[in-house]
Amino acid sequence: MAPPWELRRRGLKDSLRHDQRVKEAIRKNLRELIAEEAIITSDGQKRVRIPLRYLEQYRFKYGQPQEGVGQGPGQPGDLLGRQDGDGNGPGDGLAGDQPGDLTYEVEVPLDELTRMMLEDLALPWLEEKPERQVTTITHRHTDVRRRGSLANLDKRRTLLANIKRNASRGVAEVGHLHDDDLRFKVWDEHEQKHANAAVYMLMDRSGSMTTSKKYVAKSFFFWMVRFLRLKYQHVETVFIAHDTEAQVVPEQDFFALSNSGGTRCSSAYQVALEHLQQHHPASRWNIYLFHFSDGDNLPHDNAVCKTLVEDLLGQCNMVGYGEIRYKDDASFYGWMGQTPYMISSLQHTLEEIQHPRLLSVTITHKDELYQVLQTFLQPQENAHV
Repeated sequence: MAPPWELRRRGLKDSLRHDQRVKEAIRKNLRELIAEEAIITSDGQKRVRIPLRYLEQYRFKYGQPQEGVGQGPGQPGDLLGRQDGDGNGPGDGLAGDQPGDLTYEVEVPLDELTRMMLEDLALPWLEEKPERQVTTITHRHTDVRRRGSLANLDKRRTLLANIKRNASRGVAEVGHLHDDDLRFKVWDEHEQKHANAAVYMLMDRSGSMTTSKKYVAKSFFFWMVRFLRLKYQHVETVFIAHDTEAQVVPEQDFFALSNSGGTRCSSAYQVALEHLQQHHPASRWNIYLFHFSDGDNLPHDNAVCKTLVEDLLGQCNMVGYGEIRYKDDASFYGWMGQTPYMISSLQHTLEEIQHPRLLSVTITHKDELYQVLQTFLQPQENAHV
């Protein structure tokens, strides 16, 4: 005799429940995961390994209640939780004797992780352009069938079908699931046409860009490339690296370049402006430019940067500037009353430009990358115009 349908499904149900809990854990830790070194250094591999806390199932623990359960020492109003001692008394500075949190590594396809992280984002202010167009592929639920993959099981319709079948026997309840109760969603691809787009990525590789700062910049561009390739089919990307001089480089070199030289940010803006005018004229292309630097620019170059960025804003749908600052950059701290603030002369100069499509952000920690991506890639209907 074959086992009941519920028992045959139990292993699969447990597996699906575990997968769902893994996805929930990933979503709750997006801020940390998006800057995880194991992912950024994966070189675009199809699957990446992510450390997560061990997902233990809920369970009851039974025991004999002791007298006074729910009570503690002291009287109402007493101060509790205060620890006295100078660090030399009993229990002070000793090694802990409690176990820590268990972690394990889970393999997740890079495309799936990118979709979970960036699914609600989009290039803002896309406009219709003649000739070539960008195609966005989305999946829509268009039909329900009695046969299909368990991954597409429509649980709500399956339960309704089960209740209806049981109701015909006189008891409208869930139970005794049968294969005839199963309902599966059918998904079709839907193409949405957008105007063609080009994305320019500018990165400061000067000597002042420390390893940690360069890592933040490369992390941003890593996810930008993953996002563009997942969501858009025909977006052209241009990579520009600069110190005092700038040049268009292949993608592989862009992510592998080391630090050297001084900083002249106008060189990158000049190369980008000349390149887009020659290869991506604004009359036929949606153009986006993102520049990351630590702002340690030659002082006399800031005015040149301002002029070039104003020219770029006349050609681009959006210009984004990200400045990477850490609290140890003491030379860039100022004081206004008692409130510390971080500035650079370059960022201050760019913020003088009053244009709704110039977005400037400051990054002080790698965990802020997710927020920066959300700022730069707001869907058009939510973008701040």
